[in-house]
Amino acid sequence: MTILPQSEPSTSNLRARVCLPVLFRLALPYLRGELPMWAKLYRLVGGTADENWRQSGLATVRGKTHGYELTLDLSNWSERLSWSLGRYHDLPIQQALQRVLRAGDTFVDIGANLGLVSLLASHLVGRTGKVIACEPNPSLLERLRWHREHNDLSQIEIESKALGAKPGIAELHEFAGHSGWGSLCANGPDGKPPTRRFEVPVITGDDLLAGLPEAAPMILKIDVEGFEVPVLTGLQRTLAQRLPIVFLEVADAHQRRAGYSAAELRGHLERLGYRGYVLEMPRTLWGRRLRMRPLDTVRYSEVDVMFVPPRGPLAERVAPLLRGD
Repeated sequence: MTILPQSEPSTSNLRARVCLPVLFRLALPYLRGELPMWAKLYRLVGGTADENWRQSGLATVRGKTHGYELTLDLSNWSERLSWSLGRYHDLPIQQALQRVLRAGDTFVDIGANLGLVSLLASHLVGRTGKVIACEPNPSLLERLRWHREHNDLSQIEIESKALGAKPGIAELHEFAGHSGWGSLCANGPDGKPPTRRFEVPVITGDDLLAGLPEAAPMILKIDVEGFEVPVLTGLQRTLAQRLPIVFLEVADAHQRRAGYSAAELRGHLERLGYRGYVLEMPRTLWGRRLRMRPLDTVRYSEVDVMFVPPRGPLAERVAPLLRGD
């Protein structure tokens, strides 16, 4: 474990003061190795006990999937889990990106948060590619920029605007003090009230991406806590013309509290010929292996979905995954 030095960066919210429970420190190599039943061990040594971590501060770890340095807030449950594993905690999308994202591609991370997915994408597209990390939450932007600059990732372009159906100004809400629960929707998960509000500029995805070279294949990741329908509305030209792969979290509860539905969300893509596949990582005797199942065959309340375009080079990249290769 590396503790973020007091001298870099200079701002107080990136200074680390890490106090680890003894049992957790002993368990850390096992967790980082993701050995059998690591999740149960994580709970047993207090990884899910938020009250034990409130004063832990920030720590850094070198990411297993890309080798870049991550700085993570151990008082935040999702960042703590990512730090404990040495990778972004949501595994299926990372496995899928490693199969379909290539050098020279363009990756657009809508709802980039700290940039943990953007870092993996930067590694995959290389210096000849581009990553556009869209994150309007001002409380996250400094750490997102730190990840880009500390790891010398000039291929990452940070866009500090929200994406929506039309340009304008909107209110971004953060719920339960958790930066990952940020949305333009005013209703929080499980009825949680907003703990912070920010006025943020909004742009359409079509306007944002209009000037990019058309030759570069494009992949989108959209995770905006229920506001996906307006984002897709503002991307219709890009979707129709560029035929990108689209990664989405499809969650009925998130859509309902924003005044939309999962069916409406899917409709924006299915009308263009896209097909959705649920990303899963079942454990087998040979370890975890990425599996894709047609969305129409899965009963779900919240799933990670890859929407595959009806034709084009990106559809061809996904074909081996659908065959189980």
